[in-house]
Amino acid sequence: MEIGQFIVKTPGTCGGRARLAGRRIPVSSIYRWFLRGLAPEDILEKYEAVPLAEIYAAIAYALANREEIAAEIAEEDRIERDARTVPAAGVR
Repeated sequence: MEIGQFIVKTPGTCGGRARLAGRRIPVSSIYRWFLRGLAPEDILEKYEAVPLAEIYAAIAYALANREEIAAEIAEEDRIERDARTVPAAGVR
């Protein structure tokens, strides 16, 4: 099997980011757990019905494409940060 069987990019799905094939799980989501020190077997517990091979494939892809995945994580963090700092409508 090749990593391309596990990791895909599809325009319009997950923003075109690398993700697990057939799933809406971005590589960056799995890689975040890995960066926090979780072993692939522990990450497996976070995603129902995802085979361990797909977790390893996501980590391998992230390690081989560090700049791409780091940029995605930075953008996700920026969006989250911005969402927390925008006041709710009508609140002053």
